[in-house]
Amino acid sequence: MITCRDCLQALNPYIDRELDDDDIAHVRSHLEECRGCLHLYQFQESVRRLVHVRCQEQIAPETLRAKIAISLAMERMRQQQRRSSRSAQTD
Repeated sequence: MITCRDCLQALNPYIDRELDDDDIAHVRSHLEECRGCLHLYQFQESVRRLVHVRCQEQIAPETLRAKIAISLAMERMRQQQRRSSRSAQTD
């Protein structure tokens, strides 16, 4: 079972379907047990749906899109490093 802190850090990648199967299972299990984290997950998911609906017709400037792409790539690298660290610690 993961902690609330770990769950909250994983919520965005969980919502974006960026986690591997094991991490998805850990987050899902935690959400089933923790009402506080579940509430935050439901809130974030509803905000994302609202933003998606409201922004369907607008296109972000290319410079903003590039900055976001770089930020996402960096975050993915951080996530992979964390997973590697956790894996190395348990071995």
